[in-house]
Amino acid sequence: MTDDARSALEAVCPDRVITPGHPAYDRVRLLFNGMHDHRPRLICLPADTAEVQGAVRAARDAGLPTTIRGGGHNIAGSGSLDGGLVIDLRLLNRTAVDPVERLARTGGGSTWADFDLATTSYGLASTGGTFDDTGVGGLTLGGGIGHLMGRHGLACDNVESYVLVTADGERLHVSPHTDPELDWALRGAGHNFGAVTEFTFRLHPVERVYGGYVAYPGDDPAAAVRLFRDLMLEAPDDLTCTMLLERYGPGQGPAAVMSVCYAGDDEEYRATLDKTLRRIDVLDWRIEHRSYVSMQLCLGRLPFGLRHYWSARLVDGLPDELVDTVAARFQEARITDPFNDTVLLEPINGAVRRAGSAGSAVPFRDAAFNVTGMAIWDPAHPEADEQQTAWAKSVAAAAEPHGRWGDGYINYVGDSGAPGADRALRTFGPEAYGRLAALKRRLDPDNFFRSNYNVAPGAGR
Repeated sequence: MTDDARSALEAVCPDRVITPGHPAYDRVRLLFNGMHDHRPRLICLPADTAEVQGAVRAARDAGLPTTIRGGGHNIAGSGSLDGGLVIDLRLLNRTAVDPVERLARTGGGSTWADFDLATTSYGLASTGGTFDDTGVGGLTLGGGIGHLMGRHGLACDNVESYVLVTADGERLHVSPHTDPELDWALRGAGHNFGAVTEFTFRLHPVERVYGGYVAYPGDDPAAAVRLFRDLMLEAPDDLTCTMLLERYGPGQGPAAVMSVCYAGDDEEYRATLDKTLRRIDVLDWRIEHRSYVSMQLCLGRLPFGLRHYWSARLVDGLPDELVDTVAARFQEARITDPFNDTVLLEPINGAVRRAGSAGSAVPFRDAAFNVTGMAIWDPAHPEADEQQTAWAKSVAAAAEPHGRWGDGYINYVGDSGAPGADRALRTFGPEAYGRLAALKRRLDPDNFFRSNYNVAPGAGR
């Protein structure tokens, strides 16, 4: 079967099919999360939508388990699998900008660095990932939290249309006009329905922002979290901040680091913002007028291959009792120099909340914050997996009584494989879950695309 499949794939992607033993195999199969050391039987690298169609058909004909890789950043490792085929979209990474219509067309293998470089050349941007080496496709199909979300919504809120390859190898152009139900599903649960080879995004004028980050001493992380909470509850749409409780600086001491992105032009508010951020002692101040690309780089980049386990919950708010518990969990976190366990706090604010639930499958529009335990450790120490995973889960467990969205933001789900019907039902809610399952039956009744936060076609009947 493998020889036949390889021959069929070579006919579709000549000289771009990689198997074990190929000198590039280990480099190409590497994922962001080193906990998922998958060894696919075949990796193919299509160069356009037609080749993706051919690869899907070849895989279906051969009965090969198949997954789609965009940027490879998925925490659950869904960008690869053991013993099957990876359709790797990294060559579909071009971005074309129409500055007059303020639209950008980008490939399903683009990263936000690729996208931002093209769009900011025209002083334009759209909400993208806070780490710029994240894939555009994976982040957007799961919703897409980013620095501009208060003003412009999630990444998925800015998509005008998609080009999708179905499980039958059919090419669909999807928009609110051509297929409103599928368009709705691709915004928040979109990994289930096919391979998106092209996105068209709506762009916005964003030349410079006032932002960066400010670090606070880690001896009282709860004080910094309360400052962040109160700031974001009163923030205008133009301001989006995130809080990371992490190790900071050359000494890797505990700190509370707040990223700040103010995309407005109100000088008086900027002065007020500075005063607010300095209400407690400051360890380091890196906030200034900067380009949007610079803002996208503020949180740095983590190398591929580190071991990660993330566990997140959306919450209605950050009451003092939860703040204190989260701070205590951080103080019990491990450091495995130069990597450390981190608590990430993100607001759900502004345009994200106002968009409501009608236009997308995103389940958490009315939440207030996202609370995530991010365990990150050295790939040379798999024996730490159990302890690290337990710590991340303990952060989510502390937040769970304050929310009602199941797994919430599916891009942060750390478990590989299908979540199970009960979990997915809790995350999306009964009505949305039923709609998603009906779409799955229409587009992928055999669940060909199942290496994801899966909604099974038999569910919700």
